[in-house]
Amino acid sequence: MAEFTRINPWHTLLVGVALLLAALCHVSAAAAVEEERRGTYIVHMAKSEMPERYDDHTHWYESSLRSVSGSAEMLYTYTNVVHGFSTRLTPEEARVMETRPGILSVLPETKYELHTTRTPTFLGLDQNAAMFPESDSMSEVIVGVLDTGVWPESPSFDDAGLGSVPGSWRGECETGTNFTKSNCNKKLIGARYFARGYEATLGPIDESTESKSARDDDGHGTHTSSTAAGSVVSGASLLGYAPGTARGMAPRARVAVYKVCWKGGCFSSDILAAMDKAIDDGVNVLSLSLGGG
Repeated sequence: MAEFTRINPWHTLLVGVALLLAALCHVSAAAAVEEERRGTYIVHMAKSEMPERYDDHTHWYESSLRSVSGSAEMLYTYTNVVHGFSTRLTPEEARVMETRPGILSVLPETKYELHTTRTPTFLGLDQNAAMFPESDSMSEVIVGVLDTGVWPESPSFDDAGLGSVPGSWRGECETGTNFTKSNCNKKLIGARYFARGYEATLGPIDESTESKSARDDDGHGTHTSSTAAGSVVSGASLLGYAPGTARGMAPRARVAVYKVCWKGGCFSSDILAAMDKAIDDGVNVLSLSLGGG
């Protein structure tokens, strides 16, 4: 007589689920290893070489990226200071990207540190008053500062006596942690922050220790922006010492702040994005006090 073994359907289901979970864990582990190997790269494109089949350069950028990676995403696209984009790639993908048509360079991201702005005396600007003449035309100048942000309550950003915001201005005052649109005025006319490159490398910004906004939690950005274009502040001193009048080199110019520096440093992908946006916004002068570590 033939014997039959009865198969428990629940046992079969459990084995199937276990095998599926094991496969998913393997895929997940492999993906995690690949992600750890990724770094941020700035891809410089030759826009003039864009194939005719593309009606927009960003579509070309996306196609070029898809040709080397099915999972990488763009952090930023750049159209003013450079043509190209930033993304996260493995070293192998970056090498392949360099061989694609229309690619000028694929450069790994650089981290910069804060540098202190030198004084007018060091620059020799205090010897020539005509360098920054006191005139109403100066109030039409917009100085964009890329740094750690701004402390908008500082008297250096008092807008007393200033007329309407220049008509050439196209920027805005972004809201965020401890920062609202009301923090801007006719002196501090714009404020933005850039952190995609930073967070792609170091993870989410800890908003319990620093503001994810244009708010300056360090002080460096407030110092550099007020040095460049701070309003005249009478009775300024350092804890009562060296009292006098504080003023920026162009006290009637407007200020637009672009926060690109965080506790972990200033990343080139964010810096390029801020410069690109500043040009779109209508900034006349860019000020950066950043350099290699």
